[in-house]
Amino acid sequence: MNRMTLLGVMAVLALGATQATWADDKPEAGPLKVVVHVNVPEPGTQGAGLKNVTNLLKEASDTQVEVVCHGAGIGLVEKARTDHAEAVEALIKKGVRFVACENTMRQKSVRKEDLLPGVGTVPSGAVEVVRKQQKDGYAYFKP
Repeated sequence: MNRMTLLGVMAVLALGATQATWADDKPEAGPLKVVVHVNVPEPGTQGAGLKNVTNLLKEASDTQVEVVCHGAGIGLVEKARTDHAEAVEALIKKGVRFVACENTMRQKSVRKEDLLPGVGTVPSGAVEVVRKQQKDGYAYFKP
């Protein structure tokens, strides 16, 4: 076998191996799972994050989304402080789960009844974000 033929055969084999790898890289079937981390107070950033969630739901209807609010971001889900009550309510109706950090709530004297309707709580927002990624297979998104 001459050198050019050998190089050609090697190239074809390499291309075949690459295509096989690409075929194996397809995402697994099932819903997309995304945890959205909100810890910023800026209404513009919060609103952009909510728009991203809306776009996720439009693009992949089988998406599971949890929005975790803690620290300065808890204002997103507080009745008296949020600029986005209607958007949060609309997303909850679409199945998005919003949760507030109980550590932050204690620190800022926020009561459960101060939260928007439908917003749940978790003991620690930081732990919730990590747990969703590590144990539950959620992708991380931060606006």
